[in-house]
Amino acid sequence: MTTAPFPDLTHADTAVIGTRYVGDFDRQQLVTDAEADALDCTPPPHGLPAVSWFASTDGETVLTLAQWNSAVALDAYLRGGGYAAPLAGPPRYRLHRSLTEGDRSRIPGCLITAAFDVDGPERQRHLVDSLIAVQPADGGHPGAISGHFLLSADGTRMLLYTEWTSIKAHQEAGEAGDHDKTHEIMSGTPGVRLTGGGRYHLHRSLSLPLP
Repeated sequence: MTTAPFPDLTHADTAVIGTRYVGDFDRQQLVTDAEADALDCTPPPHGLPAVSWFASTDGETVLTLAQWNSAVALDAYLRGGGYAAPLAGPPRYRLHRSLTEGDRSRIPGCLITAAFDVDGPERQRHLVDSLIAVQPADGGHPGAISGHFLLSADGTRMLLYTEWTSIKAHQEAGEAGDHDKTHEIMSGTPGVRLTGGGRYHLHRSLSLPLP
């Protein structure tokens, strides 16, 4: 097993993404390292090529991302009694749409998320289409690298997963008003409720060998 860079969401069919409150920076590191080390010492589940752990910048939470090759592989893991926190949901997501910049030389320095409860699949797609429609044609702030829109398989949630060069770049974009239209849609769309979000740094990301 090897340490990997920022995960590529386009390489997974099914993503299990969850956040857990841990309390402080020391607990973030302890929880993340314990789970990653435990996974490193056991044969990886079939169909699980990568797992990543992100630490929130406020020290309170850990976000985990398990990237499965298919929903079938995840279901087989669950039927076999697998319920490890970083690997199994709910919720489970599939990538619906992505926005990426042409400059591939920039390296992600932070993850910004926004999570929503929605009233069904139509609201999922409507929210994504509305958010994409107000994005600047020129890509906006140079610190914005990509935006990924993930829909839960049960139709009840949408997760906006954005990569930035740094926390400072994201703050600068907000101060310049780049996020105003996005926030209006997030707060004013019927059948959509913002439930949370955060700013994260990648703590560990593991690429698992094929069985």
